[in-house]
Amino acid sequence: MAELHTTKRVRELAAVLREAVSEQGGDLLGGDHVERLVAERVTMIAHDTTPVTVEQRDGLLVLAAFGVCGMLAARNADRREHIDPRIVAKDAADSTVQVAVPMYEAKGQPVQIGGLTVVVARKVIGMTLEALREGWWECTCERPHRPDGGCVLQDRLQHDLATRGGWVNRGEVV
Repeated sequence: MAELHTTKRVRELAAVLREAVSEQGGDLLGGDHVERLVAERVTMIAHDTTPVTVEQRDGLLVLAAFGVCGMLAARNADRREHIDPRIVAKDAADSTVQVAVPMYEAKGQPVQIGGLTVVVARKVIGMTLEALREGWWECTCERPHRPDGGCVLQDRLQHDLATRGGWVNRGEVV
């Protein structure tokens, strides 16, 4: 599902692991071997992630956020230096399906979303926000950005998934 080995955080964790092994006199394989190993472990942990309860209304906002992330990824398809838009677009599409199907089956009732779906959903929004805030991707809000690089579009994405504190259950403080 997700290309976690390409994310900034996994690369950072892999660098820490490489440094620790090097300090002990060891050596690790080159390429993205360590990143893939870290991503594999993260994925195993992700399957144990506590599910969140998503109300119908909130779920629809989350689906809209995935659509915005996919659109931004498509618009910035040629800007792959820092975050690959193809991965964001793929994961946004996967997340849409992983959230929409349970919502449909719940027939308007709250639905539990957990495991890798929550982790990937957070990653999609987080990578999109990072790309916009760092200026790696062009924003589509067509409004002036604040000195911190933020804008109304980013604020909405931030709110929709409450990425500051993770995707939270209703009633939790963000």
